Amino acid sequence: MTAALYGVTKRFGTFAALREVSLTVEDGEIHALLGANGSGKSTLVRTMTGVYVPDDGQILIDERDVTAGWSPAAAAAAGVRVVHQEAPLVDRLSIAENVALFAGYPRGTLGRIAWRRLRTDTQRLLDDLSIERRSRELAGRLTGAERAMLTVELAVRTAGENLRLLVLDEATAALPEAEATPFLRHVRGIADRGLPVLAVTHRLAELAYADRVSVLDAGQLVIEGPVSKVERSEIVRVMRGTAPASRTAAATSGGAQAESGRHATGITALWERAAGGRDGAPPTQSAAGPVLRVRDLRGHDVEGLDLDVAPGEVVGVIGVRGSGLEELPRLLTGAEQRRGGAIEVAGQRLPGALPPRVAIHHGLVLLPADRLREGGFHTLPVTENVILPEARRFWHRRAQMRTAIRRVISYLDVRPTDPATVFGRLSGGNQQKVILGRLLRMRPRVLVLADPTYGVDPAAREVMFDAIRDAGASGVAVLLTSTEPEQMAGLCDRVLVLRQGRVTEEISARAMTAENLMTKAM
Repeated sequence: MTAALYGVTKRFGTFAALREVSLTVEDGEIHALLGANGSGKSTLVRTMTGVYVPDDGQILIDERDVTAGWSPAAAAAAGVRVVHQEAPLVDRLSIAENVALFAGYPRGTLGRIAWRRLRTDTQRLLDDLSIERRSRELAGRLTGAERAMLTVELAVRTAGENLRLLVLDEATAALPEAEATPFLRHVRGIADRGLPVLAVTHRLAELAYADRVSVLDAGQLVIEGPVSKVERSEIVRVMRGTAPASRTAAATSGGAQAESGRHATGITALWERAAGGRDGAPPTQSAAGPVLRVRDLRGHDVEGLDLDVAPGEVVGVIGVRGSGLEELPRLLTGAEQRRGGAIEVAGQRLPGALPPRVAIHHGLVLLPADRLREGGFHTLPVTENVILPEARRFWHRRAQMRTAIRRVISYLDVRPTDPATVFGRLSGGNQQKVILGRLLRMRPRVLVLADPTYGVDPAAREVMFDAIRDAGASGVAVLLTSTEPEQMAGLCDRVLVLRQGRVTEEISARAMTAENLMTKAM
């Protein structure tokens, strides 16, 4: 036994994020940890890596109790290494320079940096990993899988013989499943060298590479055993959980029970008197024609793109890397400036130089792909993350503000439910739900979602998909891009295929299957 938790409990105030959790990771095994967002996975990882100290229980490394004085420095000294879903590489530095940031710069005569040795050693590392890159290339050119493989190998090599536990914290979350395969094979090889790996994931397919599996639910360990003996259906049942007894009803004023019909009731409850006393009517839309009209849009990858989205329509967009898929949402909402083309919202043409605040003023909002850096304010509580950027509307309206926040938390099933919880302490899925709630509160005309469910577990995805359907049913035009297009079947009214910056094909709902979408995307 290399690393273990015994009876660990971690509380935040009266909320118990972990409750008497016991878990071991043996030498040479991949121990998969699954659970819905809010189940306690992130808290467990932070406890294992020294960010949190358990309130009760023990942490053991090589059967030695290290709980006293546990900290990130103590965890690192004990041989614990963690790799997060966002590989911490500096895109504008070379791959060799990034390696030096982890492993240190080699020194030559007179203490100078031995650049030739650094580049040679880095190239040898890249060759060992079968990464077809040169050490002088910028790290920004690496694919997601290449970044992940390089980061995990550096974590292993810098720990050396001292490594006692490698923690992969949703390391594949930002990767399409096809790109995740070579990374998972590499991790399997690390475990086969006799090293212990704790792999936090939300993808059941990754269990094919694991030896044991544990599943958390509401801070408790509810399933644990060899992968071969645990039923996948039981894992799915726990991860999906039981939907709150009508999220839409719970979101109504004062917690009063509303009718169980989902679409009209739930989302309009977010709009009732939400912004300084305005009523809860759906967004006003142009009576005729599309609410979003784009002609000859041009950026770096996008080249001459045309599209229309009607009120109440949910339109998906798929494509490969470099097709314009990543760039399109940012061009539409002013996060990046377009080189040309016209954008109209509800018949009004937006300026060529489009600041995001102007896009928001016209009812065009974006849920960005990078929630960690662009989506939320990590050091602020859920309250501020929900009401921004409309905080002024709640000036001297504390009761209305509390009601609005309570409705968002209830409607989107944000966990924990305390609005004073710091945003950065939420799991990835709950962070995404808070950001989506903020946008929906603003009663947008057009909701642009950039790969909204990456790194989000199945239960949280269903909550978000329900909210997207609600938005469409209430008159909001929705444009959704995704690197996992199989999610779009059953959600979108139609799907557009991007190639070389243009829409080259349209898939109707009738022709839409998960297999068809995956084929078209590739």
